[in-house]
Amino acid sequence: MAHRDRRYDDRHPGTGLRARIAGREVEVLDVSIGGMKLARDEETAYQIQNRISFELVSTHWPDMAAAPGRAVVRAVGRDWVAVQFLSPTYNLMKCVSRHVGTLLWGHRPYGY
Repeated sequence: MAHRDRRYDDRHPGTGLRARIAGREVEVLDVSIGGMKLARDEETAYQIQNRISFELVSTHWPDMAAAPGRAVVRAVGRDWVAVQFLSPTYNLMKCVSRHVGTLLWGHRPYGY
């Protein structure tokens, strides 16, 4: 049976990350350099292939500016939405890498 996971990159818990979408803050369930899985709110209708704009915010790095980004919806579950980043910016990748570094190596990993 074919493996249905679309991600090629390691997933990491989204603890401490929030995505601002259309004026709402949404919990990030997990994240990788290729995309993220978001908690689904009942007020927003997501459809596969729809594009969204967001800002990623880290509570681990409150002094870091919100990182804007765009993504395409790849999967929708009852309680979650999986999105793939589209042309991710340097600031978005910096936010993701700092988040992952903090999870793996501690509060202020070497190099940040």
